[in-house]
Amino acid sequence: MNTASRLRDVSRAAVRSEIAEAAEALFAAQGFDATTVDQIAAAVGMSQRTFFRYFPSKEDAALDSFEHQTELFLERLSERPLGEDEWASLRSVFDLVVDQCADATLGARISSLHSLLESSPTLLAAYLERSASLQKRMVQTLHDRAAERGDRAESDAVLRAVVGSAFACLEAAILCFTDGSVDGPVLAGRLDDVMTALRPARYL
Repeated sequence: MNTASRLRDVSRAAVRSEIAEAAEALFAAQGFDATTVDQIAAAVGMSQRTFFRYFPSKEDAALDSFEHQTELFLERLSERPLGEDEWASLRSVFDLVVDQCADATLGARISSLHSLLESSPTLLAAYLERSASLQKRMVQTLHDRAAERGDRAESDAVLRAVVGSAFACLEAAILCFTDGSVDGPVLAGRLDDVMTALRPARYL
């Protein structure tokens, strides 16, 4: 990638971030469903047509941080030691969320997003679709890691169940954070408790 291309990418990312932040503020003030693309575009001084050059929909703007997190999850998973079992690797990946919740600003954004998800079936459906896509990509990463180790790969169904169960644990722990049952600094312990309780028998 040449310098001009890198600069364009940086500029585009900066504009996307500005739009996402403006959208987040509007969603918090008046709700997701009540906020229009026109309002988001006006908040950053652009037309609706320009908005769509950066985001296909307002759902995409609301879930922009999730898209970033998806790539971080996959990167972290691919970097785990090859000899580590899948359940332990997934727990390590989830430290990304634990660290975010421990940060006052990022933790507040996570709580805000989950409030929006609870209030909007449309946004929740978009979130669940992206979560399913992420889990599918993580299953493929686990298959790739098994092949790299020279192991016989688990069936797709087994790995899908393992990844789905791990994400259910993460979601349960995050709900404890967003409802105020635990704060960011102790979220890791709650997640450990949940993942230990639901650890698949093959990893005991």
